[in-house]
Amino acid sequence: MDSVTLAAWSSCGLQEYRRMDTFVIGHPSQGKPWDYVRRSSFVETPHVSSTPALKPRIDVSWQAKLSMFITTLLHYLARISKVTGKFVEYILNVFYINGGFIKVCNKILAGEFLVMPVEGSENYWSIVGMLDPRLELMTESSDDQKLQKSEGSSFFEVVPGSKVVADVCIMASKLAYENPAVVNKVVTQIWKMSLVNVFECINKNQENNPTQVFLFMDAPQDAGAIVVTFRGTMPFNAYDWSTDFDFSWYHLPGVGRIHVGFMEALSLVDRHDMESFTRLKKHSYQNVQGKERVTSGLPEAKNEDRKLSLAYDSTKDKLKELVKANKSAKVYITGHSLGGALATVFTAMLFYNKEDSVTERIAGVYTFGQPRVGDMDFADYMDEKLNDPVNRYFRIVYSNDIVPRIPFDDIFFQFKHFGLCFYFDHNYAAKTLLEEPNKNFSIKYFIATRITAAWDLILSFRRSYLHGSQFKETMASRVLRVAGLFFPGIVDHNPVNYVNSIRLGPRVLHTEVHMQKLLELLRMHGYTKMDISQ
Repeated sequence: MDSVTLAAWSSCGLQEYRRMDTFVIGHPSQGKPWDYVRRSSFVETPHVSSTPALKPRIDVSWQAKLSMFITTLLHYLARISKVTGKFVEYILNVFYINGGFIKVCNKILAGEFLVMPVEGSENYWSIVGMLDPRLELMTESSDDQKLQKSEGSSFFEVVPGSKVVADVCIMASKLAYENPAVVNKVVTQIWKMSLVNVFECINKNQENNPTQVFLFMDAPQDAGAIVVTFRGTMPFNAYDWSTDFDFSWYHLPGVGRIHVGFMEALSLVDRHDMESFTRLKKHSYQNVQGKERVTSGLPEAKNEDRKLSLAYDSTKDKLKELVKANKSAKVYITGHSLGGALATVFTAMLFYNKEDSVTERIAGVYTFGQPRVGDMDFADYMDEKLNDPVNRYFRIVYSNDIVPRIPFDDIFFQFKHFGLCFYFDHNYAAKTLLEEPNKNFSIKYFIATRITAAWDLILSFRRSYLHGSQFKETMASRVLRVAGLFFPGIVDHNPVNYVNSIRLGPRVLHTEVHMQKLLELLRMHGYTKMDISQ
C-alpha cells in the first residue's frame, strides 16, 4: 500500500508524519457524539503489534474546541432540524400553491378545501426558493459587456467577471437547491436553455443527503456556454453545516491539503475506509496515463449497491462529452456555500487529473459564500492553474456571511482562501480585496455585525422603492432578517443577498487591487521586505 500522509493536531500547531499503514478519522456520526473530541483528528493505528502505539494528538486550542463543540451540537440537533425544515417548507408551499396567506385564510373561513402541494413536483419549492422567488435572468447589456442572443447562444462572456455571466451563475447556484423537476422547468421553460442532466451522487459522509449537481447549456447544439452547478448547504440540514465547520484534511501530493468532507461530497473518498485515499491516488494516476477511467477511491462494490452517481466521475465524464461535441463552448463552474467549495475542489481535481480538454475551456469559476477548502499549498496550486495569466476565479462574499470565514485561517487550522475576494458590504458596494474583513469571524465584531443586521432589516422594506420591484423581499425573507439580529453571520449567507450584490454591483468584477494590498499578499506568501523591494 502506498504511504498515506497523516496529520495530527497538537497544541503547538500542525504536525505531519507518514506510515505504510492505515488511519482512522473520527466523526460525530459514529459512536457517542463526544467521542469526536477524542477522535476528531487523523489518528494513526499501528498495523504490526510490535510497533509501539502512538497516542492521538489533539489540538487543544480554543478554536479546535469551539469547532468540535459546534459540530457535535449540530449532529445532536440534526433530526430536529430536519423535521422542522420539512414542516416549514411544506407550510410555505401550502401558502404558495393556494395564492398566499390571505387567500389561505379566506379559504379556511369559507370552508373550502386547500390544494395540497406534492413534494418533488415542479411546483414544490425549497425554503431557499421561498426566500427569493426570482427566476428570470438579468438581460442588461452594454457596449463593453454584451449579452449575445444569436442563434445557438443565449449568453456569452466577453469580459471576464461580467455581471451578466455572474448573474447566470448565482441564479443557477440558487436553483441548485430545488428538486430536479423544478430545475428542469426553470432551465428549459423560463431560461430557454438546455438542461443536460441532474446528478444525485454518493456522499459517504452523509449517507442520507446525496450531493446534487446539474449541468446545462445555453443551446442544445453548438453551445457557447456549459454551466456546472453544485448544490450548497441546505438551511435545515445540520450535517451540511457540520461539514462547513469541519476541519479534517487530506494531503493530495502535488496539490496540498484538501478538506476531507468536500472530497467525500464529490464521491472521491470515504474517511471510514482508509484505503479509499490510496485508491484515489492510484486511480488518478492510471487515469492520467489513459489506462483507467474511474477516479474515485470508493470501491466498485459499494458503488454498485447505490443507485447514485459518483459526483466527480459522472460530472467529469459528461463534461468531457459536452466540450467535445460543442467545439466553441466555454465552461463555467459555480455554486453557493458548500456548492462553491465543491466547485473549487472539482476544478482542482480536473487539473490534478490533467483533463486538459476541459480545463483549457474553463472561462470562469464563480463561487458565492464559499468556505475555505485547502491550505496555502492548495491556494498556490489553484492560483497557478486558474489565475495565471488571466483571472478565472471569482469568489464573491457578502458582508458578514460566516461561511467564507470557516474553517479558520490561523496557525492551528491553516486553511486558506486563494485569489481575490470580491466583497460586497451591506449596501451592496463592491470592493476587490485579498481577504474579506474579519476573516475568522472574531467576537470583537459582535456589536457591529448586529447593528449591520438591524440596518439590513430596515433596508429590506425600502429596496423595492430604491431599486425596483424585483428587489422586493418576501415576508419569509424579512422574518429571516429578524433572526439576523441574533445570528447575523448565518442570515447574511442567504442567496438573496448574493443575487442583489451581483445585480446592484458593477458591470464587471474588477481584479485590480491597491498596491499596498499586493505587498500584503506577497508577505503572506513568505516574501521579505528586501525581496519585495527588489
